[in-house]
Amino acid sequence: KDAMRSPIAFPESLGFRSGTASAHTSRTMMLQELSRVLNHVPATASPAAYQEAIIEDNVLGKPTRTTRERSTKRLAELYALDSGITLFRLLRHFWSADPGGQPMLAFLLASARDSLLRDATPFVLGVKLNEMVTADAVGEHLAHQYPSRFRPTTLHSTAQNLASSWTQAGYVRGKVKKVRVKPAVTPVVLSYAALLGYLCGLRGKLLLDSLWTRLLDRSPAQVMELTHEASKQGWLTYKGAGSVVEIAFPDLLKPQEEKAAYGPD
Repeated sequence: KDAMRSPIAFPESLGFRSGTASAHTSRTMMLQELSRVLNHVPATASPAAYQEAIIEDNVLGKPTRTTRERSTKRLAELYALDSGITLFRLLRHFWSADPGGQPMLAFLLASARDSLLRDATPFVLGVKLNEMVTADAVGEHLAHQYPSRFRPTTLHSTAQNLASSWTQAGYVRGKVKKVRVKPAVTPVVLSYAALLGYLCGLRGKLLLDSLWTRLLDRSPAQVMELTHEASKQGWLTYKGAGSVVEIAFPDLLKPQEEKAAYGPD
């Protein structure tokens, strides 16, 4: 499980976030809310348009201005809501093309911006398929992984929020009895995961065995199959000759983004 924590950089200039602050102490990954906002606001819109949609137009149907402002803040923490931020711009690039992959697309971005979600997810990945996933078990894991970080009440609510996010992403199924399942992963989702690795400085074969591709909950053979399909569909380019692998994303990144996505050498 510790292998999920790859020794890679998380470039803040591209939208990654580190640190201990987490939206999951008060909210989930808010997939339904994000979907409503993205369906309402054009991909080319300014950051102000997202704020206006939530606060003024009330696309989320919140009862008070205060709750609308809080929702705006949490969604921005998780997803940026700013096309000037690389990770969010790329999410919008993939989003409308792959409705079936949207839960995992959102989860990948939320994980890139919420270190608690990113670091806690190996727990659910370690649960065998069809076994129960309970908030109590998540809470025990958090208490062990982060001694003295959470108060008892915050620990329980955070565990519930994480379990809900895993359910929204597709790792868990069920309302009362939650059981472990595999999330829906498409070639588009694989492309976004590989791209996150690329932005963190990984290249070649490392892109197919990174923190981000491990979040997909697929075997190496399945990751490779998805990569070949993504290449066929034009989401990335894959070239392999023996042990040498080249994966690129033509015309997708701006020059300054390429520069920020520095390689390991």
